[in-house]
Amino acid sequence: MKDCASRAQHYHDLALEFLVLTRITTAIDIRENYRMMGQHYLAKARAELARAKGIASATNLEIASATALPQS
Repeated sequence: MKDCASRAQHYHDLALEFLVLTRITTAIDIRENYRMMGQHYLAKARAELARAKGIASATNLEIASATALPQS
């Protein structure tokens, strides 16, 4: 899960860098490319966060189901 969270943070940082570049760059076509790349990395960051939450909830379900089993 830590790997997913660190990847999500990395993608988020990349997205912010590209979105900042859209404000600095004057050429419209390059600005549009930076904007699209920023959106792409934001989507990747969201996907990694969802994956991390899915892994965490699956682990919680496994723990909960194991504790719910009757003891013999």
